[in-house]
Amino acid sequence: MAEGKTTQYLKYAIGEIVLLVIGILIALQINNWNEQQKLTAKRQEILIGMTKDLKQDIASHDRMIAIYKNRLEFFGRQLQTTDFSSTSVDTLFIIFDASTGAHKVVDRSYQKAKNIGIVQVCEDDSLSKRIDQYYTQTAEYTKILFEYEFHMTQKQNDFWMASQEGLEFDFGSSVQIPIMQDSTERRMNAVALITSPLGRNHIKSECMIKEMMLGYNMRAKETAQTLLKDLEAYLEK
Repeated sequence: MAEGKTTQYLKYAIGEIVLLVIGILIALQINNWNEQQKLTAKRQEILIGMTKDLKQDIASHDRMIAIYKNRLEFFGRQLQTTDFSSTSVDTLFIIFDASTGAHKVVDRSYQKAKNIGIVQVCEDDSLSKRIDQYYTQTAEYTKILFEYEFHMTQKQNDFWMASQEGLEFDFGSSVQIPIMQDSTERRMNAVALITSPLGRNHIKSECMIKEMMLGYNMRAKETAQTLLKDLEAYLEK
């Protein structure tokens, strides 16, 4: 400065500041790029996980559809007659087995998506809305329906197995307890129950519920398949 080089030093200082600012901006840009890459990878991970979850849902729906179809087909084969004289006792007792299965929407990846925002995970607004609807509305309705069916199945089993004094059941326990009721009496009482108005009403009620659940599972499966197809197409872009 004593030599009159103030301007030169100021230019140097300004240059240093400019370089420092440029360095900070570049560092921020690299950091933002890295964060964006992490977010993109996280999005991909969640969406790929969601496709796996949907495939599990579809497989579960297939399993439930098979259960309902088999039960309804059994009723169709065995209950189109009013004469059960040639029907085996074992077949008669299958009528009393009001069993069911269980289905729960797999939402592990959706729960992860909620933590960062479903819109942030899927940039397609229409698709993200459908994903949200599937895991909120469909999942909730699924829960309600299966709870209802489980409750009604319990009532059916209470009627068939707990309220019939004239029938001795084999509950399939590992403890071998022999049936002591006379086979002729057992058959006669089973047929009487199946042909009674109360018994037939219980059978018709189960048919109605199984048909409702079959229809719902087929529709829910189709919804899951469509969502899966569109989600896979989105991931391929």
